[in-house]
Amino acid sequence: MIDGFSFVHNVVLIPVFIGALVLFAIYLYKEWVNKSRGSFALNAIVAFVTIAAVVLLVLEPTKEVEVDDQKGLLLTDGYSEQQKDSLVSLNKGIKVLNYDSGIAIRNELDSLTSIYVIGQGVPSYDFSLFNDLAVEYIPIENPLGINRLSYANQITLGEKVQVNGSYNHPIKGAFLVFEDSRGNGLDSLQFVENGNTDFSLSGTPKTSGTYVYQLIIKDSVGVLLDTNPLPIEIKEKKPLRVLILNNFPTFETKYLKNFLAEEGHEVIVRSQFTKGKFKFEYFNTSSLPVNQFTDAVLNQFDLIISDADTYFSFGVSIKNRFEKNIQESGLGVFIQPSEFLFDLHESSSYFKFKRDAKDEIQLPNSAITLEKYPYDFDEQFLVQPILKWDGPCIAAYKQMGLGRVATTTILNSYQLLLNGSDETYENYWTQILDAIIKKNNVALEWKAVTHIPLVDEPFDIDLYTNLKEFSIVNEDGGLVPTVQKPMISNKYSGTVYPKKKGWNTLKINTDSASRFSYYVYDDMDWKSLRTTETIAVNQKRFKNTVNKNRTVMIDRPISPILCYILFLVGIGWLWLSPKLITDK
Repeated sequence: MIDGFSFVHNVVLIPVFIGALVLFAIYLYKEWVNKSRGSFALNAIVAFVTIAAVVLLVLEPTKEVEVDDQKGLLLTDGYSEQQKDSLVSLNKGIKVLNYDSGIAIRNELDSLTSIYVIGQGVPSYDFSLFNDLAVEYIPIENPLGINRLSYANQITLGEKVQVNGSYNHPIKGAFLVFEDSRGNGLDSLQFVENGNTDFSLSGTPKTSGTYVYQLIIKDSVGVLLDTNPLPIEIKEKKPLRVLILNNFPTFETKYLKNFLAEEGHEVIVRSQFTKGKFKFEYFNTSSLPVNQFTDAVLNQFDLIISDADTYFSFGVSIKNRFEKNIQESGLGVFIQPSEFLFDLHESSSYFKFKRDAKDEIQLPNSAITLEKYPYDFDEQFLVQPILKWDGPCIAAYKQMGLGRVATTTILNSYQLLLNGSDETYENYWTQILDAIIKKNNVALEWKAVTHIPLVDEPFDIDLYTNLKEFSIVNEDGGLVPTVQKPMISNKYSGTVYPKKKGWNTLKINTDSASRFSYYVYDDMDWKSLRTTETIAVNQKRFKNTVNKNRTVMIDRPISPILCYILFLVGIGWLWLSPKLITDK
């Protein structure tokens, strides 16, 4: 580009110039041989102008201009032709683009001042393409099929797999079946209406390992309509060492300790009667009072459960010792809530809350309600939800180094047992405790960020470790680049592009035991769920996008009329000139 000028066909610039020079040289030689027949200089000038005009017509010159009204229309999967035609007719000169994750469109987007996006939307990994661009997203309707799904893809042997979700307009009379990896039915239900229907299915695995269960849809006569995989990693059950700290005995702790003991865990309960005097209870373990909280003592436990009053009354030195073991040893801590917890400042309580004026919450797929504190978890850095019932988050954890601290807004979970919902109570506590307990390999912890990995699409992972020198390798031995987070020294992020469907693994090059298994789905798996989630993230991403068109510089083609005129006049003169000389 020279002073704002360029060419549409820059790729052939050099070959065209070389061809033009050769052609001009041949013409000059011809005219020089026959110079006695006419004006050599005049014909040479006309020939040069004529060839130059041809060169410009071939290369198509452009001039860089500033515009603020160049609109675009991006077509994504599932878009409506009628909607496309309507936008094209209303916006003259709009530039239509087709989204394909395998084809770069950054240059086209850089030339637009604003853009419409229609269809299911753009994958979140390409959102950065639309930074500083005014975007109006026009979504399609949510598709028919499963549009919400939650289940634990890592459980301990003996625990139930609980699959909850929602189906958008099922066929009346159709069956939803939960099958294990061998095709054995574990649970099922029949849809009795056509509206949006919540469902809950469960099953108990019999062996440990990595398996692919299935969620199958059949019509009323048993004909298969659809099937989707549910990859599950089932780990061997190992008893946990749990320490419970209470200011005084409570019904919440009474039922919780009984549940943990019945599950085979080693539990020590310390309840304070008076200042400096404690009562100890022991379940599945020897009698060993805990009177001090040294590093050696804390390191014996996988999980500590403490009421808020006890935990936050510890002195600075003890509190620091707890946090050191959480960060460096992966200790899990659960804080039983009280009004005291919600009155604390965020910097002291680990969590940020906001009032929601709701004193109870209804269990999904049930008429049972539970009392809760009138608070909800506010969005906060490093805080992740564990349980969401009926919208608000009711349990969450905060990542602190290798360990986690968690709490809940539920007031008395033992109400579930009193209401006969033993299974729900077990699932409630299992999901919370599984999310925060100390991992067997405390040197590192893997976390999948991408919800549904696909072949050749980015699969994002986080790794928490105190190791200073390590490399992540895939099963083919290829290195996975990682980036250390500046504010969290033990957190590393990486991106993998899986090459095969099914189970894949990652590991640390220096530790073959530090394997991380993840499942890569087929492109046809969970179509309705993926579409619904893509629509939701696009609506959120582009809801508050810039609403003012930006100004951009674009290369606008220069009218070729002058070049055509010069070419016609020049070629006419070169044709006519020899004849005029002959006539003389």
